[in-house]
Amino acid sequence: MGLDGCGTVCVYVIVLFNIALAVAGSAFLALGLCLRFNVNTRVVFEIASLKSWVFVMDVKIIIVLGTFMLITALFGFIGASSKKKWALETFSGLLSLLLLSAMALLGLTFWKSDAVGMNIMEFYISMYVLYDGVDPVIGTTLRIIHNLLHCCGVTGIGLIETTCPKPSGFLEHFVMPNCPEKIAGFFDRKAPLIGVLFAFVCLLSVPLVCSSIICKKIRVSVSTTQYTVMTNYALPTPQPLQQGFVPTSYSYPNPDPDIFPLVPVAEAPVVEA
Repeated sequence: MGLDGCGTVCVYVIVLFNIALAVAGSAFLALGLCLRFNVNTRVVFEIASLKSWVFVMDVKIIIVLGTFMLITALFGFIGASSKKKWALETFSGLLSLLLLSAMALLGLTFWKSDAVGMNIMEFYISMYVLYDGVDPVIGTTLRIIHNLLHCCGVTGIGLIETTCPKPSGFLEHFVMPNCPEKIAGFFDRKAPLIGVLFAFVCLLSVPLVCSSIICKKIRVSVSTTQYTVMTNYALPTPQPLQQGFVPTSYSYPNPDPDIFPLVPVAEAPVVEA
């Protein structure tokens, strides 16, 4: 099925979006599985006395979110590459659920910013306590958080922390902002967080609109094709009667006249004038 310029642009937008979504989903799923089955973090799930319900819940959310993102990206690739309406509609439905979840998180963060901040802070502290200085999974996760927030552990002293980012000033060679305070401050200032979530909602809306445009063009193309086939349909040419035979049926006022078979011309009755 051919698409016009707008439809082609929408296909490329969906493909690029799904590449980014697949990469992010793979990262979330890998992180969640590593935190679930890692030697240092597995004890949190198995030993009741060490179990942190916030940490366990957050890890499960990361695993479910990563899996959901990968499934959404899969249907998006199928729909964009093969122009299948059912795949695009499934992709739109899954993406709508992801969009609604982001909007719900936006509302929850706006109204319950303190509770959400404490949840994230407890999750960070749990990973910080479980880090033994060697584990690559927890160490990589802490480095990502530290670089995103530009903070240094729970002490802020770079000399005793191994996962801190590079200092940006002279004083930060000695003391940097600690991460719990950074997390709490980030959620206290609602404007940056709302801006990030709003940008995420807008980013999800673009491929959703593109998917709707492609589905509409597919419906129009199918309807046009069916109409063309029906208008170009030619009735079969009636075959002439065989030579030497004449019809012997006559019209009568009877609504159900009797139909007589064809008889040879030589045996046809002769009508006298």
